[in-house]
Amino acid sequence: MFSIFLIAFRFENGFEFLNFQFEFSIIDVAFNKSNETYLNSAIFGYLCYLIFSLITWKKTNGIDKTQLLIFSLLTLIGISFELKTLYESLNGIYNGGHFRIGILLALIGFLIANRMNITELNEKSVGNNS
Repeated sequence: MFSIFLIAFRFENGFEFLNFQFEFSIIDVAFNKSNETYLNSAIFGYLCYLIFSLITWKKTNGIDKTQLLIFSLLTLIGISFELKTLYESLNGIYNGGHFRIGILLALIGFLIANRMNITELNEKSVGNNS
């Protein structure tokens, strides 16, 4: 949700709400500069992904932990980039850099959650056959 429906805002002269946006791009990265001179609410999505990874860490086995580790690292990169852009905006030096991979992270998260559910169902069915 936070990667598709975005709230655009600025901080140059205090908080300035711009608009609500609908964006659908699986990966949209501009490390240094772009024409987008506003911030958006993508950081809330990254925080939700981080909470998901922390909650599911104990529930995964070895194979899924590797996928969850990759998911968590990508999430931390997204959070750090969003915090960097927030810092730049507050200091008046923001030039449009962004790192939007929220939809990709959602797909990886669904894959991890689906594998966890299949593993739990298999364990329950094996337990019932004993």
